[in-house]
Formats: sequence, structure tokens, C-alpha cells
Amino acid sequence: MVSGKTVFVPEDAAKFESFKPAIEAYNKDVIEQMEKFDPEFYAKCVAEIPAEEVLDSEPIDATSFLSLLSPQERTIVGDLTIEDLTQKQLSGELTAVEITRAFIKASIVAQLTTNCVMQFMIPEALQRAQELDDYLQTNKKLVGPFHGVVVSLKEHINVKDRITCASYVSYLDNIAPEDAASVKILYKMGAVFHARTAQPQGIMHLDTWNNINGRTRNPRSTRMSPGGSSGGESAIVAMNGSVIGVGSDIGGSIRAPAAFTDIFGIRPTTRRISLYSGVSSGKGQESIVAVQGPLARSIEELDTYMRVYINEGKPWLYDPTCVPVEWREPKLPKKIRIGVLYDDNLVTPFPAITRGIKTAVNKLSENAEFEFVHLNPTWFSEKEMEDIYTTNLKLYTCDGNQVQMEMWSPSGEPLLPLTKHYMKFGGGEALSCYDNKMLNAQRDALKMKMFQKYFADVDFILSPTYNGPAEMAAESLYWGYTSFWNLLDYPNVVFPVNVAHDVEKDAQIPELKQNKYEKMVWYKDNGEIRYDPKSYIGGPVALQLTGNRFCDEDVVALTKKFVAALGVERR
Repeated sequence: MVSGKTVFVPEDAAKFESFKPAIEAYNKDVIEQMEKFDPEFYAKCVAEIPAEEVLDSEPIDATSFLSLLSPQERTIVGDLTIEDLTQKQLSGELTAVEITRAFIKASIVAQLTTNCVMQFMIPEALQRAQELDDYLQTNKKLVGPFHGVVVSLKEHINVKDRITCASYVSYLDNIAPEDAASVKILYKMGAVFHARTAQPQGIMHLDTWNNINGRTRNPRSTRMSPGGSSGGESAIVAMNGSVIGVGSDIGGSIRAPAAFTDIFGIRPTTRRISLYSGVSSGKGQESIVAVQGPLARSIEELDTYMRVYINEGKPWLYDPTCVPVEWREPKLPKKIRIGVLYDDNLVTPFPAITRGIKTAVNKLSENAEFEFVHLNPTWFSEKEMEDIYTTNLKLYTCDGNQVQMEMWSPSGEPLLPLTKHYMKFGGGEALSCYDNKMLNAQRDALKMKMFQKYFADVDFILSPTYNGPAEMAAESLYWGYTSFWNLLDYPNVVFPVNVAHDVEKDAQIPELKQNKYEKMVWYKDNGEIRYDPKSYIGGPVALQLTGNRFCDEDVVALTKKFVAALGVERR
């Protein structure tokens, strides 16, 4: 392949039309599984839940429809942690089948309100739950620490003998030959898999919309985006449809969804969690390496997942790319020094984000254990950040989108607006080997500067996760607040701060910069301001905490302290 501009893959309506029966059959299976599981419950849900056009246009709180579950079911899916669920099975108070049925019901409500599920596995989940109950009855012990814990999977993660399409229409006949390493590990620990969730076209949007099952909605306000690319996971977890959601992240794809839906997510240091095996366009990508990680409704459950997965699952025994580094006990200094970035010196956040980070820092500053340092004056300049983000974008499309086009071309599927936006990253040009190496060298120099300058002065960095609260559908344009850390491979945890967008408090437009990325976020093509305070009603605010590489445990530990001090409870 030569360097230079790549011509976009031609969209072929005739080709795409020939795939319509496969799309219809794929989606029909989702409906049939919901109907067959509990016809009466499904009919009640359909009667109570608004039509799609209403959900798409109104700021509806989808979590309110969890009232369709019985009180006991609501307790199971809403109140019980991983530890609670396993202990209640061990004591005989609950069975794995009861737990699984409750989460299936919640996931049906989630699907009918948010359209988060690509593929249900309801018969398999119920069979697995019964096997776990039989094992416990016979052996008087649990299979493992996730015995009967219901886990959802981002659909591009392989599940043996199931269609794995990663939202590529041309892959609707792709049957996974094996389970992904993470699926094997979690299964061995006792997990129950019931649903595989949506991701966007090409898996490279901070939104979730594709040509197979359409648009996924935000449970907190259905006209908003759930983030992406793990937006199906954020939606089902926020809807109490699973205890843990397994997502992936190469530019913000765990963190933006967690932030948009008011839950927790971790982007671990690379190589700690296995990425083997699944479908994506990222094969051979070494300049910016993707990670896999969990989304959950509490920081404690993220901690539990990481500890169990790494220390008991030992992913390096399944995947040679994983480092044999155990999840250790955290080591926090007595006085914790936290650098605060109120913005990234490139794109000014929307007012709710600025208010949220100031509110959080003011509250946390009451704790003598924390010392906060304003990083913006010594951070990279606007010009430096513009160059860094441009480098970041060029590395995403370093092959000139060639692999993506090879995956789209057989179906001729239409390219969605955010797909076209992504394909223009870095000009959409294929890099020569030399140019790619030079950009890698720039990345490595930045990584060292981060280590020697910033993390020599502070222990952690607190920053926005995104330039706004939960974004509107198809409008998540700027990745810089998250992708910066993918480029440098520093671990992050995203957590809620009990702040949401307020029309009156967040109406004032701040002083804006004039760089192209600021204009992209704040202005419409006609030059008018894009930001409308009325559009973001109820959009949650979440922050991002970053620590040193392979110090993920410490980031989680400090997040625990933060959420306790802020009064952030399990969602």
C-alpha cells in the first residue's frame, strides 16, 4: 500500500439491498427471544414503553420503566452487588436461575427503551444458570467468584458458534470459531452471558449507531447518545441489565459511554486484559493499542472485576500478549497530590463540565489528604495540543482506512455521518512506513515527557472525560479528552460526580479559542454557535482520573476515596 489520500469506499445501494434479508433475520431473532422468554412480560413492556419515535425525540428517563419488574426482581438487579449475589446463592437465598431471569427481564426493558442489544443468548443463559445451581447443590461450593453473575459482552468480542459481525453488515455470516480469551476466563469464574451489545459502524464513534440495529439511546435521557463505541454496554449496565459490561477502548470507547450514562468505567493500561479474539478493523494496529475493560455501577465492582480477572483468571495463560502482572494492593501516598486540568488547552468544555469539575475539586479540597494543583498554566500549549491531537488522528487512520473499506465494501452499506467524520481523521491519508515511525517517535517522546515532567510533580491527574455532558445523537465529534491518554497509554477511571447539566446555570458561553477543533465543537457549519443549553437537559457530568502506567490499582483506590467524599453512591 502506498501513502497518500485514500478514496472512500463506494456506497452501493444494490449491494446493500441484497443484505436486507440477513439484517431482518438477525434483528428478528432478538424479538423472538424476548417474546419466547416470557410472553406476558414482553407484552406488558410493549404496551407500557413509548414508541421509538417518542423515545428518540423526548428526554425520557428509561430507567423509570424498570418498575415493570417485580419488587424482588428490582432488588436483585438494582441493589445487589457481585459479593451480595454470590453470597446469597451460597446461603440458598437466591438461585442462579432466579438471578438470571431477573437480569434478562431488565435487559428486555433496556432493549425496548434503548435498543442496546445486538444479540440475546437467553436459552444459553438459562441453561448455564441451571448448571451452576446443580453444581452448587451437589458440591456445596461456588464454581468461582463470578458464580451466577450476569455479564454482558460488547458484540465484537467472539462467542463460539455465534454470529460476530462487529456491526459490519458484510460480517452477518461470520460465525466465531472460538470464544475470546476473556469469555473463557469469565466462564471459568462462573459468569452467565445473556446479551451481546451494540457498537457503532466501524467501532470508531463516540456514539452507537449502525446499519444493522440502528441507534442506541441513553437510559438517562433517551434522545441523547449513550456514548460509544461501547454504548450498548453503557446502556444495558445503566439499565440494570447486567452486573458487569465488558467493553473496549481505543479512543474513549469505555470512558465516554460510562460518562454519558452516569456509571463507572476503567481504561486499563494496555496488555493487562486480553483482547484476543474478536472482530475489528484494528488488526495490526501498534501505534495506538486498544484495551478491553469493564463498565459497572460502582467503583467497587470495577475493582472486583479487575482483581478477579487478573489474579484468578491469569489472562497471560490464554494470551501471550498479556503481561503477567497481578492486581496488587494499592499504594497511595499519605498526602495525595492531584493535578487538575479544567480543560485540555485546546477545546473549551461546555459550562456543565467546568461547573462539575470546580464543584468536585472544591468539595474534595475539604479533605486534608488531598492537595490539588492547577495544571493548565504548565500544560502543553494550545499549539502543542493541536499538534498532538493531529498526530493522534493520523495514527488512527494510518492505513488510509484500508482495512475499514475492505470490511465495508462487500455490503456497500451507507456510511453514517460519524463514520465519514472518523475517516477524515488526519486527512484520511495512508502513512508511509517512515512517516508512521516518525509519529510513533513523537508519541514516545510525549509519553516520556508526561512521566518526567507531569507525573514527577503530581501523583494523579483529574480532567474532563468529554467536552460536554452526555452528547446528542451523532454529534460526538471531539475525542481529545480521552484519546490523548490512549496515545500515551496511561490508565484512567471515569466516575460520576452527582452533577448534571442545568439550563440556567450552564447557559453562559465562555470565551472561546479560534483553533479548528474548538470551532468544530462549538460552531455549526454556518458559523452559528452549536451549543444550546436546552438540548442537554439532565445530561450527567463525569470526570476522568489518570495515574501512572501499570498503576491502575492506585487509580481505582483514589477513585474510591473521591466518590466516598463526594457522596456518589452505587448507580
